[in-house]
Amino acid sequence: MEHSCIDLIRDLSDAFGPSGFEDEVLTQARKHLQGLGEIQEDRLRNLYLYRKENTGHKPVLMLDAHSDEVGFLVHSIKPNGTLRFVTLGSWSKISLAASEVLVRTARGEYIPGIIAAKPPHFMKPAERSGFVPEIQDLVIDVGATSYQEAVEVFGLRIGEPVVPATRFHYDEKRDVLFGKGFDCRIGCAVLIEALRRLEGEDLPCDVVGVLSSQEEVGERGCKVAVNHVKPDIALVLEGCPADDTFTEPYAIQTALKAGPMFRFMDVSVICSPRYQRFVLDLAQKKGLPVQASVREGGGNNAAVINTSFDGIPAVVAGVPVRYIHSMHSMTSYQDFESTVQLVMEVLRSMTEDVIAGF
Repeated sequence: MEHSCIDLIRDLSDAFGPSGFEDEVLTQARKHLQGLGEIQEDRLRNLYLYRKENTGHKPVLMLDAHSDEVGFLVHSIKPNGTLRFVTLGSWSKISLAASEVLVRTARGEYIPGIIAAKPPHFMKPAERSGFVPEIQDLVIDVGATSYQEAVEVFGLRIGEPVVPATRFHYDEKRDVLFGKGFDCRIGCAVLIEALRRLEGEDLPCDVVGVLSSQEEVGERGCKVAVNHVKPDIALVLEGCPADDTFTEPYAIQTALKAGPMFRFMDVSVICSPRYQRFVLDLAQKKGLPVQASVREGGGNNAAVINTSFDGIPAVVAGVPVRYIHSMHSMTSYQDFESTVQLVMEVLRSMTEDVIAGF
């Protein structure tokens, strides 16, 4: 089981899919969802999986994870052949310079480039002491020497997407997964694996799995998806920022290898309090590790779902990920597995009466 899950996580993490360009991620997802039910896709690149066991006569649970990753878009090509770019989603600026990226060309190829880092030999004194350049001052260098070469030889043009060139790998001995885009590809992997394990099982609710698009630029895909699914209740999956390497011990609420994190709130949503408490109690009852947090930042698709129609109960299961919104991130198989198991238990518990109590 573990090795097939690692293959799933690898396929999703390595897929090229910044906000608005999620096609490759959905290709990989379709491969792993095959046979589980009816797959649909809308024009905003939201992917829907309707379990073949759904009846049409039970409450509808929307199981959501967003398929996009933070990335960049080519803004313009400079006379020297380097590329100005803008961000798709928020980035840790300090992580950018000297990073390798992949740039899509007009021919649909992905070519390597480097976000240029000025050598210290050319730095002014102020640049040598903790200086972090602004995004608009950074460029991507693919090795072109002129605008003409960049366009005619390299096939570059404005409006093309860019992502980190980071590749997935798994340190099995120490249980650390390294890769890009774990926000929220690790959530997508949890969604797919939970539905795979529940295949053939009769649940008290009809489940629609949604891989939603463009979350990193304002939850845009979910605004369409929630209207498509019209759920009675929702469980949102995330790759959430681990705080255990930045925070005083007493305040750590999202630690690696301590289970999924359920937030009471962040700046976008107050998760349904009775539903939130139900899940935390369920985890304790089932002996599954779980963490709870009160977030002072962040945002996610639950905010959109929670305030749709007449109000939809929603909570967020976050797989702890260190260093999200940077070029490299890490998570653990242990946390992935704990999240899959808890998601399955939640889905098995969502009766009409339970949902009515939220």
